[in-house]
Amino acid sequence: MAGYVFAIGKTPDPIDTIRTFAERGIYSTYINSLYPLSFEGTLADYLSMRPGDNIYFFCKRKFYGIGELVSVGPDCKYCNFPSAAKREDVTYNDIQDDLLLDEGLKSPKYRWLCTFRGAPHFFESGVDMDEVLTYKPQTFKMLRAFWKVSFIKLGDEENQSLREIFLLRHQEELATHTHVLPENDTAKESLLSKSLTDYIITPHDMLSNCHEGDRVKHEMALEANVVYDLCQDRIPELGHWDYVSHQVIASPFKPVDYMDKIDVFAVRYLPGTSVPCKYLVVELKKDIADADAIDQVLKYVDWVCKEYAYGDYSAIEACIITAGTPSIVQQHYLDVVQRNYALGSHPIRNEQWNALKLLRYSYQDGTINYYDETPET
Repeated sequence: MAGYVFAIGKTPDPIDTIRTFAERGIYSTYINSLYPLSFEGTLADYLSMRPGDNIYFFCKRKFYGIGELVSVGPDCKYCNFPSAAKREDVTYNDIQDDLLLDEGLKSPKYRWLCTFRGAPHFFESGVDMDEVLTYKPQTFKMLRAFWKVSFIKLGDEENQSLREIFLLRHQEELATHTHVLPENDTAKESLLSKSLTDYIITPHDMLSNCHEGDRVKHEMALEANVVYDLCQDRIPELGHWDYVSHQVIASPFKPVDYMDKIDVFAVRYLPGTSVPCKYLVVELKKDIADADAIDQVLKYVDWVCKEYAYGDYSAIEACIITAGTPSIVQQHYLDVVQRNYALGSHPIRNEQWNALKLLRYSYQDGTINYYDETPET
């Protein structure tokens, strides 16, 4: 399962704030502005949430947990008001009667929310960042780049390590059921008084005022839509994926502003297990593709092969989604796509990899459609 870490800002008493969140089992991110990158990026994060994912809070160097996303009605995440995904200013009076979570005059800043419970509890004491990062340090990738964002998503291995250190540091609380935060289902149950199908999060409203003809205006808007479509199995050329994330670190540790990030990253597990068997690397360009896009995604493929697939290129699929692929770029694809590698021993098998697809996107009638333009090799 994935994990989410929410930064709650410089609150005077983190425990009081987290106590409020834990008791009602509802959390909503404060959207400070309608700037496209942050607005659409936060929407993409919510779109990838699934029941069973863990959640944690972070404040003043410490992590607090452990929660687990649970469905209330048809989903574990909702728009706070039906038009929340439209990147438009609204007033409290405009939306007051439609709010799921009423935070008074600040309510327009709370666009989306998620519902959760303790798993098994939210503990009163947090765990310091240094203590977390020195426990199985090789498993932590995204936490090391937790900077200038409202929250981040952790992969299965990273989430498992964070969950483990919490349980190990709270053995007494687990045994005695003391020093844990109380929970109350009243707030979550109150959501059921609304027609929650009207609050399902999709990228469609966001796209409606973020396109010019058949192209989207911002790459992050395209990214949010691709995350949604992969979660909903709406890109048949790419198949089903069990874990979907975006802006995933793909470079050695260095200053955060200079870190390379994969636009969209997905994992498929062996059926009935949490064992990864396939990885998907997706590079996005809102305009026509150029040769650099080919080189960039292949660099990410090499990184994933080393860091996740242990040298096995056959465990990786890749894709570039753009507004189109000129013939000169298709020729560059044919020139550079192939990877030669060796697997096994006694005997060693020499293999070739070229599992990179080129898809063209087109915005039509409120949704994005995809068309395969991969050259034959």
